[in-house]
Amino acid sequence: MEVYVASFDISDDRLRRRVGDLLLRYGERVQRSVFEIIVRDRRDLDMLREDLRALVGEDDDIRFYRICAACRQSSATLDGGAVAAVPAVVIL
Repeated sequence: MEVYVASFDISDDRLRRRVGDLLLRYGERVQRSVFEIIVRDRRDLDMLREDLRALVGEDDDIRFYRICAACRQSSATLDGGAVAAVPAVVIL
């Protein structure tokens, strides 16, 4: 499993909602346009990127930042909460 932070800048409200709904299938929203997502492997990430590419326009921006296990352990929210916590079990 790989963990990514996905963030986007999309001006159209309807499109922004559709992108958010798609990303929610992979993880959780941590801020309005920021998600912590989990994919099984690079192929799953590529499929997600293709689905998003079909939705967005040229002026829209979606970014993915991979968060390694060591980085997740040393990251925290302002109040000390865990960042990008990976569940012990994932049912597909």
